[in-house]
Amino acid sequence: MLEWTRREYETVLRAGPGNGHGEDEMALTYNRHYGELPLAMIAHQWATVLRLRDERRIDDTVPRQVQAHLDIEAVRLNGHESAG
Repeated sequence: MLEWTRREYETVLRAGPGNGHGEDEMALTYNRHYGELPLAMIAHQWATVLRLRDERRIDDTVPRQVQAHLDIEAVRLNGHESAG
């Protein structure tokens, strides 16, 4: 995830105004990436919870509790994207 974020940030920097890209296009690119990272983090958190459950390191009720929280966060993020 860290390496992906670094590459994406470098891509945005290379696509700066000095390379023929307008500020509006840079803003759209930034907004798209800004929305993708939190959603990717939610997916990673969910995968971690499922792995811990499968390893029997957490109880079966924990994924349900975490999923409710992650669902709320994903809806909030998706609502932010559609408003932008």
